[in-house]
Amino acid sequence: MKKLFILSGVALIVSSSLTMAAGNNSAKYDFAKFDLNKDGQISVVEATGKLAKHFDKIDADSNDLISEAEFAEMKKMREAKKPTFADFDKNNDGSISSAEFDAAKKMKQGKRHHKVDFVKVDVNKDGQITKDEAKGRLLKGFDKIDSDANGSISTTEFAALEKMHKGKGNHKLDFGSIDANNDNQITKDEAKGRLLKGFDKIDSDANGSISTTEFAALEKMHKGKGNHKLDFGSFDTNNDSKITKDEAKGRLSKHFDKVDGDKNGVITQAEFSEMQKMHKGKGHKKGNKEVSFAKLDANSDGAITKDEAKGRLAKHFDKVDTDANGSITSAEFELVKNMKKGKHNQKVSFSTIDANNDGAITKDEAKGRLAKHFEKVDTDANGSITSAEFELVKNMKKGKHDQKVSFSTIDANNDGAITKDEAKGRLLNNFDKIDGNADGKITAQELDAKRADRKGNKRPTFEMLDTDGNGKVSNTEFAAFQQKYADSKA
Repeated sequence: MKKLFILSGVALIVSSSLTMAAGNNSAKYDFAKFDLNKDGQISVVEATGKLAKHFDKIDADSNDLISEAEFAEMKKMREAKKPTFADFDKNNDGSISSAEFDAAKKMKQGKRHHKVDFVKVDVNKDGQITKDEAKGRLLKGFDKIDSDANGSISTTEFAALEKMHKGKGNHKLDFGSIDANNDNQITKDEAKGRLLKGFDKIDSDANGSISTTEFAALEKMHKGKGNHKLDFGSFDTNNDSKITKDEAKGRLSKHFDKVDGDKNGVITQAEFSEMQKMHKGKGHKKGNKEVSFAKLDANSDGAITKDEAKGRLAKHFDKVDTDANGSITSAEFELVKNMKKGKHNQKVSFSTIDANNDGAITKDEAKGRLAKHFEKVDTDANGSITSAEFELVKNMKKGKHDQKVSFSTIDANNDGAITKDEAKGRLLNNFDKIDGNADGKITAQELDAKRADRKGNKRPTFEMLDTDGNGKVSNTEFAAFQQKYADSKA
């Protein structure tokens, strides 16, 4: 069993857990770092992060304190997960083949989704799983799974658990299965999971139990969650055609002041309807979110003051007020609207930034990201950005994360390698990380490996390990990759 556990750890080479495998986390997991009062023990209060999350597992004697011995045992177990060369090299020929590498990856796939077998957990084969037999998540959620609270999990209860996990998150809540005593009311004692967590919200009449009507309302809300239509009447409990702060719930309560346009302490039907209108197609139906200059310019004097501005316009008032005269004109308002259209894809004009039309953008003229990254765009470091430099950065930004960087365009002397002198921008910043063999040059193979990693592919490929491209991974290459990965995360 121990061997199987270690082999499962082989998957660390194909996941971000390699940081642990290479031992660079040893420094982070230092007993003294957690033992703040230096009493030789780590309390629940002192534990943080993963140590806090797995506190009970590490605290072997269950005394609510982690001793140095228990801490050392935890570190030992973590180190035991380190994949070894031998774990991959199944035929013991001194190298890892592509087939052996793929076999290890296959073991990792579905790792956390393997089916728990009742028979394997039921050690004494009595048809019941006791707390002593249960492990992992089954032990953690034992009391919930043991629905009749008899101290053991039956095959029926186990089957119910499996059924719940199939399409988890999408299963339909069943009132009858929760209403244990069949009195058509669900009490807090009967409620479980999310139903228990949100009990007070669902129990709209606050009588301490959820009726079939309240439960039906919950189900209705969850159908197409996020798209259901808000109902004014469901909030206006006293039917006075106004929603007070006490009546408002959830997001309506959170954003009460924004919805209450006239700031009179109540939300009217008109204000509620305006909020609904704003939310229709929120984020992708532009025409419904457009703010009118005329609506904001309350006194119709042709300018929006800070007092008239709302929301994001108020937040970014000084940026929109380009002439800094304390008010936003219709021209400034239209300018910011045009800037927001196709925000990250908009075409920035050199001439609009080059205020004095001298053919160069100075630091005083540059704004926003252009000002922030001025030195990078100003490639010749002469203190101004030419139209050529401006066009270069625009081309670089087109399809930013998806664009294929041409190796040949960077390899100026066409010698098949990119030196530090030839590298620019991010390639230069990450030069040492991409230069896998640390020879001072980046090959096309090293650059491709970096691209594969950036495309959300956290798992290293066989080619990344096989640095000499001979179709096999040697022990030296394997160790080098582990160290390189650890260094990159340090």
